[in-house]
Amino acid sequence: MLTGIHHTSITVSDMERSIAFYRDMLGFELIWDSRALGLVFEGPMADAVTGCPGTSQRLVFLEVCGQRLEFVEYTPTGKAQVDNKPSDTGSVHVCFLTDDIEELHTRLADHEVVLHCAPQEIGETKVFYFRDPDGVVLEVMGGTPIV
Repeated sequence: MLTGIHHTSITVSDMERSIAFYRDMLGFELIWDSRALGLVFEGPMADAVTGCPGTSQRLVFLEVCGQRLEFVEYTPTGKAQVDNKPSDTGSVHVCFLTDDIEELHTRLADHEVVLHCAPQEIGETKVFYFRDPDGVVLEVMGGTPIV
């Protein structure tokens, strides 16, 4: 049986750009990098696990408030997400909590991050969606969480 969730994973096209975005914009800390450790994920085992034969992967873990995100950069890369919408079947997003949603919205806007809207009120909660550098849909929630 399941005992918990270890991490959420996002495939990225440019690892350094993604690390910088999540670290500098959102406050994540880099905690593990396969490249820095000299680990190579490729060959029959990696092909079997990922179902992407002939690729190699760089894996990086970032953490904020005890929560982990894993980034995977494949070589060669797969196809880019184009015009993906949260309503697309299979779409997944990560929701972050913040103690100052207005400040975070302003900081992201100042750095020309793609924002879906200004913070929207849902009772005592405020939320908005935005995009990471690869177009991955992210959400931020401030105030009292809905659930």
